[in-house]
Amino acid sequence: MLVYALPATYAKDHMDDSARLVFAAIIGTMVLLVLIGTMGVLLVVNANRRHRHSAQMADLQLQREQEVRRAEREATQHTLKEVARDLHDNVAQILTVAQLGLNHLLVEDGTNARIIDARDSVDRGVEEVRRLGHDLNSDLWQDRTLVEAIRLEAERIERVARVRTRVDIAPGLPELPTDSRTILFRVFQEVVNNALKHSGADSMTITFATTPAYTLSISDNGCGFNCSGANGHGGLVNIHKRCDLIGFSASCVTAPGKGCTWNLQQQPTDHGRA
Repeated sequence: MLVYALPATYAKDHMDDSARLVFAAIIGTMVLLVLIGTMGVLLVVNANRRHRHSAQMADLQLQREQEVRRAEREATQHTLKEVARDLHDNVAQILTVAQLGLNHLLVEDGTNARIIDARDSVDRGVEEVRRLGHDLNSDLWQDRTLVEAIRLEAERIERVARVRTRVDIAPGLPELPTDSRTILFRVFQEVVNNALKHSGADSMTITFATTPAYTLSISDNGCGFNCSGANGHGGLVNIHKRCDLIGFSASCVTAPGKGCTWNLQQQPTDHGRA
């Protein structure tokens, strides 16, 4: 029997090829494992990011809803306080006149002119009470449009505070969601209340505009103030915070002796807002 021996170089080359194949298989497996691990890490990171974003959005929505409820309570309290002041300053005086006139019924003839005056005063008093009662019921104002609520508030300011008011409304004004109306109306009340308390204004202009975006402006001809020195004031901070919750910005243009204008402007929608 003949036995042929393989050349030593051939055997060596065959072993080198096998080692290279094994090494390549090991490297490929390691690379594959690294890729799988990287994809797993990326999926976990992305899921965590989505969870954090969802939690942040839920927290923002909760803050927004809490602020809406707080604004509703404050708006109601403000309305009740103003109605009480109205009753005291207007209705009480009218009914006092009526009472004085009616006292003369005990001693005078029913055709006396003072009795007629008393009757007219009572009639006016009844009308005033009815009007105020209507305001209390319908100051579920969030069921109204924002324009209607602010127009009625402007009429009350003119009647009670003796401040001339004008409301200008751009055509084609869109209606805002209920929560936005609620907070904007409360911000409007805060701005107006500050003006009535501190500015000494006798004239006020309220403007609804649609360009460059939905904008509510409140201007007065009062004494103005140094805006940079009042940036930390709680009321001003609250105005900015509430506007931001509904996607609006609040800017104030004022200077000592120059009056004051607040612009509440809707900002472009982005993914960061609810």
